[in-house]
Amino acid sequence: MNLTKPKIVVFCHTGLYSGAEVVLERVVSAAVRAGWSVTVLVPEGRARDQLAKAGAIMHRGPDLKLPFGSKALGMANRAVLSLEAARLLRREARHGDLVLINSIHALPALAVARLQVPSVWLLHQVITSRFRLALVRMTRRAGYFTVAVSEAAAAPVRELGLSVHVIHNGTPSPVPLAPDEPPTHPVVGCAAALTKWKGQDVLLEAVAKLDSNVHLELLGQRFPKDAAYEWSLRARAEQSDLSGRVRFLGFREDVLDVMRRWTVAVSASVDPEAVGLTTLEAMSVGIPVVGTDIGATPAIVDGAGLLVPPGDPTAMASAISRLLGDVELWRRCHRTGPTLVEEHFSLDRQLESMLHWLGTIALGD
Repeated sequence: MNLTKPKIVVFCHTGLYSGAEVVLERVVSAAVRAGWSVTVLVPEGRARDQLAKAGAIMHRGPDLKLPFGSKALGMANRAVLSLEAARLLRREARHGDLVLINSIHALPALAVARLQVPSVWLLHQVITSRFRLALVRMTRRAGYFTVAVSEAAAAPVRELGLSVHVIHNGTPSPVPLAPDEPPTHPVVGCAAALTKWKGQDVLLEAVAKLDSNVHLELLGQRFPKDAAYEWSLRARAEQSDLSGRVRFLGFREDVLDVMRRWTVAVSASVDPEAVGLTTLEAMSVGIPVVGTDIGATPAIVDGAGLLVPPGDPTAMASAISRLLGDVELWRRCHRTGPTLVEEHFSLDRQLESMLHWLGTIALGD
């Protein structure tokens, strides 16, 4: 067996920090701990700050996130910045064994770079748009490997003829659990970025249908483009049927501590989730989940909660009400969640599998 430690180059296309960047940070941290040499190209922002804590070699990279304003101008700007990203990848890859990209938006840069070392696309989303599927088709001749965080994420790309390896996302486990009885005062929680496809607007309508003693906590930040959406959520929360019942918690480091005081956690996404990290986190502490029946959520929840159609506040309210009113059902879900996470979705298992797979590709074992 080759005992050489790989040298990898990582390109993170954005300085924003959400689920995909959390996963990347964990992979980078694990690689550094294992003695790998890791160089990261990333623009300024929270993602850069978090990745820097891992101990990797940091270089500034171009930001490929679309800016405000005209989409046509934004796409043209992204094309120019993709050329710069390709140049930087070529430069850094001369000293590396593998290049890892974290987003579909980096595929054009990877294709243009024509690297002499293996490259890997870490796929975090269920791709449904025709434009993005076309982008994968156009760039697949670059010969990159693809690793997806779930079968749901892998499926659309496999249909295009790409070979996709699946390593399921995980979360730390075991962790201290929430109390084994539901709280006296019911709190519904949702941990997700405040962006339209996460479905907080649907959740607000669902909670409005519940008894007035049920409160809602929205845990998560908004990105700059979502200011209008956050304003609409806050305006809805101030209406008479929800007034005083909704708390916006913003970004928090102590996510699990917040979740432990919830009665039910909701993943309200109206578009498919590749893997909801916050769903796994809620399950890990024993909080029953209500999730939408799309993407990877059904395969994850599996006995730890209830599923509802996306965009249906009446069905969502009914499922939440069931969990609030049926203590035996609540207890079963409370016990099932941590077991599922430990057996199938532990972070240690994910990182061990990821490093083994990346190392095999990098060193040709």
